[in-house]
Amino acid sequence: MRSTDPTGVAPLVELRHVAKSYGPVEVLHDVNLALRPGTVTGLCGENGAGKSTIIRLMAGAEQPTAGEVILAGAPLPAHTGAVIDAGLSVIYQELTDIPDLSLMENVLLGNLRSRAGWKNRRANLARARSGLQQVGLGHLDPQTPIRQLSLAERQLAEIARCLVREARVLVLDEPSSSLPEQEVETLLKVVGRLREEGMAVVYVSHHLDELFTVCDRLVVLRDGRLVGDAPTTEWNEESLVNAMLAKDLEHAYPWRPREIGEPIFTADEVTGPGVRGATMNIRRGEILGLVGLAGAGRTELLKSLAGVTRRTGGQVRLDGQDLGRTIKAARHQGLVYVPEDRKREGLVLEASIADNLCLGDYGSVARLGVLRSGAREKHAAIVTRRYAVKHASVRQPVARLSGGNQQRIVIARAVEAAPKVALVDDPTRGVDVGAKSGIHQQLLALAEGGAGVVITSSDTDEVLAMSDRIYVMAGQRIVAEFDRENFDREHILHLAAGGQHNQGQDA
Repeated sequence: MRSTDPTGVAPLVELRHVAKSYGPVEVLHDVNLALRPGTVTGLCGENGAGKSTIIRLMAGAEQPTAGEVILAGAPLPAHTGAVIDAGLSVIYQELTDIPDLSLMENVLLGNLRSRAGWKNRRANLARARSGLQQVGLGHLDPQTPIRQLSLAERQLAEIARCLVREARVLVLDEPSSSLPEQEVETLLKVVGRLREEGMAVVYVSHHLDELFTVCDRLVVLRDGRLVGDAPTTEWNEESLVNAMLAKDLEHAYPWRPREIGEPIFTADEVTGPGVRGATMNIRRGEILGLVGLAGAGRTELLKSLAGVTRRTGGQVRLDGQDLGRTIKAARHQGLVYVPEDRKREGLVLEASIADNLCLGDYGSVARLGVLRSGAREKHAAIVTRRYAVKHASVRQPVARLSGGNQQRIVIARAVEAAPKVALVDDPTRGVDVGAKSGIHQQLLALAEGGAGVVITSSDTDEVLAMSDRIYVMAGQRIVAEFDRENFDREHILHLAAGGQHNQGQDA
């Protein structure tokens, strides 16, 4: 018998006493959850709380150890294709489109209609346009190569793909993690429209403001157990964080005043891929922020300074010496770079935790040029304990860690190098509030130790809250500079959008 809520609406999806174990490790324990049509349910919890496991179970990618998942009154099919056909689709954090195909071909991926072995172009075009219209992309030519679209448009195209498949349940796993903040609003409006059309939506995000904006109900997991389930109106940010972490976070951003010294790093008219000329400096003990919209050149500037991409002009000096033009030379001189994309640029996913923690710095774990496995694992055990990395063994592949614990590995490796300057790109992308707090504390401690820290993020509020000083970027150039006491969020974003600078408003 299907359960109903007091309004008599039967759920589209139910998890009934679901448990999941991997060997002796139980990652979900007796979880009960119901998703009803016309609602958006926020699935909340720290990295490693069990959210991804629930998503895999609902997608049919894995089977529960105990309990059952019910879809539209029937047991969930045993494989992902059948689950999609039954009306449940998942959109993962990483895009799954094929860049070499057109927008239409991506929207109808695996779902093209044909007649007598020939593709029915007219029918397929009409179906693609219908799906695109529902997500606000009806103005786009379906024949456009999808690689030419913005990140937000590609994300919406993935939702259109699910709608064309006639999905009744949509799971969105960190859909805004890679989007610039001006495009998140568009995504949330689309989610709101899907709710009005009767779809059941699961929304997973570490951005609490998004959860409170779009969700009707918030469900909280902690250590594999469901510890909270209530309408959004019954939660506030403090109670939600407390439920997720079983503790309060006194300060979302742990900025503290500290002694800031003379410039340790200078860049003069630097040019390179995506950088049209940047002059800046970083002081000892300072946290310096870069603010800019998508395409402004924030990531490109950090990569040019770090030697990831080749500088084509300008001069860069660290501690009075010309900085080498390769990342190896820069690291040798005391500069470390933390990339935006941990999976592609920051980690070797199939390598162990121990191997990843010593990447680029083998001196302490090698003798006469030979790596010592015992020393490597001892070093990893100390570091993972110091940075609160949740893991089964330091021999465990990094790919098996949650996103937040993967990011802790990347940050730990950078901090443990004791750099003079750290360039940190979007350090808390896709991590929960608890991991964010720990990462912020580590960056602050690095600055308190005398290092210069540069931070940029897709979250402007994070940069403003953590920084002592900021540079604003627009059009691949630095266009303004502000000290902390002169931060004006509205004016800063006005400049980042290409607006004119007002006299007397900069530091």
